[in-house]
Amino acid sequence: MENMMQGNKIRRVAATRMNERSSRSHTIFRIILESKDANQKDGPVHISYLNLMDLAGSERVSLTKAAGERLKEGANINKSLSVLGNVIRQLSEGKEFISYRDSKLTRLLSQALGGNAKSLIIGNINDLLDKSNQGLTIREDIKGNVLLDAREAVVDNVDKVMENMMQGNKIRRVAATRMNERSSRSHTIFRIILESKDANQKDGPVHISYLNLMDLAGSERVSLTKAAGERLKEGANINKSLSVLGNVIRQLSEGKEFISYRDSKLTRLLSQALGGNAKSLIIGNIRPMIHREVADGLERLWNVRVNCIWEADESSRHGEVYIFDHVFNQECTNSDVYGSVVKPLVDSFMEGFNATIFAYGQTSSGKTHTILGNKTDPGLFQLVSNQLFQHVADQVDKRYLIRCSYIEIYNEKINDLLDKSNQGLTMRRYQRKCAA
Repeated sequence: MENMMQGNKIRRVAATRMNERSSRSHTIFRIILESKDANQKDGPVHISYLNLMDLAGSERVSLTKAAGERLKEGANINKSLSVLGNVIRQLSEGKEFISYRDSKLTRLLSQALGGNAKSLIIGNINDLLDKSNQGLTIREDIKGNVLLDAREAVVDNVDKVMENMMQGNKIRRVAATRMNERSSRSHTIFRIILESKDANQKDGPVHISYLNLMDLAGSERVSLTKAAGERLKEGANINKSLSVLGNVIRQLSEGKEFISYRDSKLTRLLSQALGGNAKSLIIGNIRPMIHREVADGLERLWNVRVNCIWEADESSRHGEVYIFDHVFNQECTNSDVYGSVVKPLVDSFMEGFNATIFAYGQTSSGKTHTILGNKTDPGLFQLVSNQLFQHVADQVDKRYLIRCSYIEIYNEKINDLLDKSNQGLTMRRYQRKCAA
């Protein structure tokens, strides 16, 4: 928690017409779990990753009236969300090509979405654990594997996880818009890397898994936000990245041969997190709003399983059908959501699967509370950390190493929220096809 809090301190936020503290970037808080059999001195080390993503909401210039830097931020948020949607779509369609490279966000998530990874969906990439919050760069090796030099903090208890998350949130991009005083202007990925091995096998294999907790910035409509300048640019980037993400998810779900990960940095970052046996979960927060805003938000939630019918407005000739795994009422608590849909995915992460949780919601939908919570109703970050360390404490026959990272995708630039200097990160690829 200490690392999470540190990163949140430097996450990009700004005042917009819609929000006094609008998120101007996406963040990824990653927990890396390494485990091995305590009885195998030379046994294998198993590594898994848990990515907690806070996606900035997409923006509409008509609402935010963004201009200048806010406009640029919004444009980047929209772009990365669009690319992420494309990647998820491509994966869900079983496409052969996944467009991870279309955004830094999807490149970072390339391992978190593919393969045996699991995802739950509740620009520039910044390292939120780097207080300098300078941009990061995506790089690849000759085989096309993604690498990102984000700072990874070793954590041995829940408080340290939350400390890193809060640190990153302090420097995440937020700005005031017409719709939100603290509007997220970026997507974030909080990644947890879990390494484990048999405690009795000294040289045994190390198992590694990743959990990506993603906070997606909400999409924006210029007609509502009245964004201009920087806010307009931010909204455009947010919308684009969300659209690309939707396309990627659709391509994956349809089993397409080509997945457009490269269409945004968001999907490039997520290229390994969405494909293969990776698992994903989407959590969408929806508030009462005008018809078009509700429909637009639902359209960005992509592919799930339980039918939910939305009546079309008078200008439409037919209704729209949206499918969800679960729908919660307004009285539900974060613990209700966690126990019903999040906990099973975290269980998979601790078993060695890569997993990604997407948190998405329009302005004032309650997404921030879902992620951060409060003293009486802990958020997803706290609940995930509690479950993870309880699991580690119960496994006496295994040895674990847990690391976390926190990055921000802001206007197609990658920043490290756990690096106090907040220097930019470079994304590259290496032979094992692991994002770094």
